[in-house]
Amino acid sequence: MRYHITTYPFEFTCVVDVESNERAFNIAQQQWDNTVESIIIERIPEDGLSRRWRLTWPESPQIESLPVDICDVGYHLVSALINGDVSGIDAEDEHHLEEFIAQYPNCVFDVPDGDQSFAKCEVTGKHNNCVTIKVFAQ
Repeated sequence: MRYHITTYPFEFTCVVDVESNERAFNIAQQQWDNTVESIIIERIPEDGLSRRWRLTWPESPQIESLPVDICDVGYHLVSALINGDVSGIDAEDEHHLEEFIAQYPNCVFDVPDGDQSFAKCEVTGKHNNCVTIKVFAQ
């Protein structure tokens, strides 16, 4: 599998072909020195969305998954998106939601805080009370 390993703030990238995430993380840790703030490790699949992690080292290595996208989604669609429960939404919104989900194959959706704001829903294209969701590749 191909990985891009990028150090920040210098944005130096190395590309490696290794057999596992663990091996890529080990290579990333070898890039660490006191001038580096973080390292982004990105697994590039042959098809589908890439998966990304951030490596930081405040006291010991910390690896955090990074979303592939952040979207505003109508609050009334969140249950259907997260749990697959489409009861309570109309057929048009269900259709738009299916199209939205199809853009993110093998992904999971997370609602980090659930705070609502008035925004344009990226599923329906209409302004609505929305929550910001994070999309993570698996």
